[in-house]
Amino acid sequence: MNNEQRTTCLPDRQANNLSAGQASEQHIKQLALQVGFDDCGISKADYLYEQEEHLNKWLRNGYNGDMSFFERNVDKRFDPRILVPNAKSVISVILSYYPGNPEISTKAPKISRYAICPDYHKVVKDKLHILLELIRKEFGNVEGRAFVDTAPVLEKAWASKAGLGWIGKNSLLVNPKLGTFVFIGELIVDLELEPTSEKVEDRCGSCTRCIDACPNGAIVSPRVINTNKCIAYLTIEKEAPLTDDEKKSLNGWCYGCDICQEVCPWNSKISITNRNDIKPKQEVIEIDPETVKTISNEKFVSLFINTPLKRAGRERLIINSNS
Repeated sequence: MNNEQRTTCLPDRQANNLSAGQASEQHIKQLALQVGFDDCGISKADYLYEQEEHLNKWLRNGYNGDMSFFERNVDKRFDPRILVPNAKSVISVILSYYPGNPEISTKAPKISRYAICPDYHKVVKDKLHILLELIRKEFGNVEGRAFVDTAPVLEKAWASKAGLGWIGKNSLLVNPKLGTFVFIGELIVDLELEPTSEKVEDRCGSCTRCIDACPNGAIVSPRVINTNKCIAYLTIEKEAPLTDDEKKSLNGWCYGCDICQEVCPWNSKISITNRNDIKPKQEVIEIDPETVKTISNEKFVSLFINTPLKRAGRERLIINSNS
């Protein structure tokens, strides 16, 4: 989720003089895999014309709900060169976090799979910083910034542009091998790199499983989400207290929602990720649902302090769990 005040920034400097021929896409990808990412792609740091109309229409319809931060820095969302001076390339990476079907996902209240893992912001950003250091060792004084869902960056659009998948009808990135259970991150750098030439075409076809499965009808059309109806939004981002109808619409979820991912055919044969740095906390998986409904502050801190759940806070978690 977004918090645009927590962006890691490295000093700006004059543009790097290395040419695209000196820094190949495959070499950067090898460095990313060495760091521990599952895949990597590169795009030219340019204006995202194809996203402008889509985002502006989404905002005009009020589909962003209480998330007013989407209305700020709109120009930066389309043009990384405004966000990062002298930007030449966007390096996109993905990391699978799929933990399988832990017991907690079948109980009420339910927690989204990504939230039972260690906080992805730190995990992915730490890896991005290591990747940046490796790039510097190879190519000299490269400057840039690392982003993981904490700034006005259209991450899914950049990942798709870099050949890491396509945007599915549930608005999530779909990777042909890893499905949708992936974390996305970017390095926006002043090094001119060879862009990824091979793109992944949209393979959703006529499938509408995600649209049909959403209990609240939040997917109003392919790739368009009315956030006001989305369970993930209601349990995490909505600032105002939930109405009685909204509480009834949570369908047992107390933090996030995985329904549109659970029904996606591209997630039917993906492998479970066993990396220790994003491995789900066993104590969270095994927590009794009744405990969540009455959890003490001490228990909340000990269980969730290093997970995305800490954003919800104890009181909100209890309210959602009792809805």
